[in-house]
Amino acid sequence: MDGAYVNVPNIGMAEWETAYWGRNFPRLRKIKAKYDPHNVFQYEQSVPPATH
Repeated sequence: MDGAYVNVPNIGMAEWETAYWGRNFPRLRKIKAKYDPHNVFQYEQSVPPATH
């Protein structure tokens, strides 16, 4: 994970989901869907809520 810092978005980074969150990304999407289903708290590379 060289150069992947969660609080510093890098729009040009390929596969940022894996670089930042690894295998946890699908689980984090489910958590996001539970607590922020309308994606109120978001930025360019935030975890999007899972869709059902």
